[in-house]
Amino acid sequence: MLLQRRLPAGCRRSVKEKIMEFKDTESQLDGIRKIFNDAKTEDNWNLDEEMLFSYYFVDKSVDKLEKLGLKLEADGYDFIDVFELGDEKTDESTGEYLLHIDRVETHTPESLAQRNVEFQTLADENEIETYDGWEFGEVGGDDEDDEEFEDEDAEDEK
Repeated sequence: MLLQRRLPAGCRRSVKEKIMEFKDTESQLDGIRKIFNDAKTEDNWNLDEEMLFSYYFVDKSVDKLEKLGLKLEADGYDFIDVFELGDEKTDESTGEYLLHIDRVETHTPESLAQRNVEFQTLADENEIETYDGWEFGEVGGDDEDDEEFEDEDAEDEK
């Protein structure tokens, strides 16, 4: 089943505005270090503990994304779903779909940059339009975000 979903702002790279390139590790390190430092100082997160990392791939083919999701699930990731993407202003379908996978793990800026390079390579090898990036949070700490989205959805219905 495909769901249309409004995605939270975060560490994901916008398809149109490339914030981070995932072709090499060095070009990502300053940005990841800043994000990790902000999480430690502003949110008081202990990044030495396991965190929930979410990774995203975008393509116009649901079949290609589902196939990649199943491969990654076999590799130990949680295959969350494939979502239909909607325009942020009009909610009209963009014709693109987003594969969302999760994994509870620990990363350093260097290991996360390497994971991003691996996922970009995987996207290229599987002819996926783009590896769209990552987000992370505390394990079990997304209840507040869910309430925020429920509140937004309720406001949208008014």
